Amino acid sequence: MNYREDFDRIANEIFFPIYEVIAQEALKMLGRKSGSCLDVGCGGGHLGLSVAKASDMRITLMDVKEDAIKIANSRIKDWALEGRTSTIISDVREINLPDNGFDLITSRGSIGFWGGKDEMKQAFAEIYRVLAPNGTTFIGKGFGSAKLTKQITAQMKVLHPEWPQCVREASNGYGAQDYGEFLNELGIPAEIINDDRGVWIMMRKTA
Repeated sequence: MNYREDFDRIANEIFFPIYEVIAQEALKMLGRKSGSCLDVGCGGGHLGLSVAKASDMRITLMDVKEDAIKIANSRIKDWALEGRTSTIISDVREINLPDNGFDLITSRGSIGFWGGKDEMKQAFAEIYRVLAPNGTTFIGKGFGSAKLTKQITAQMKVLHPEWPQCVREASNGYGAQDYGEFLNELGIPAEIINDDRGVWIMMRKTA
């Protein structure tokens, strides 16, 4: 089993309960269940496909890694969502999609691996570019609730005693305050949640 398969197994087993919770929260912030959704850094596709299951939205799953998209394509078939789900290989800092295309843009967990300050700002600018007028983002990190955070932390420490410190050390280390500063420098209107649900960025684009 390679790294990608091992990561997907954890997402499909230990992390699985979080995706429905986060998907519902994202849809609540958007205020509707129709339109188009882009899931950035999708990995095996759990969050984007959870949005699809909870709504009537058309979903695009995006990841820079070809092996992740291969797993996501397989999961689309397993979940019988081929009719309104597509995939694309693309870097968040240079998204190969047109302007104003997505009503909802989600991402969970990949934000810590988008690079340094300049690369983060480039990623935020690209996400805002492809966000549709009257749309919102729900991108960040966390487990959706205090209960799920406690549950998953306990399970992961059994599997990997060094977790979550190993993840923090591998990531860029930025948090809510940093995200706010980057967005402010870009002039992008946004609200940032930082509570038991995690750290989540809601960029807004007015019509």
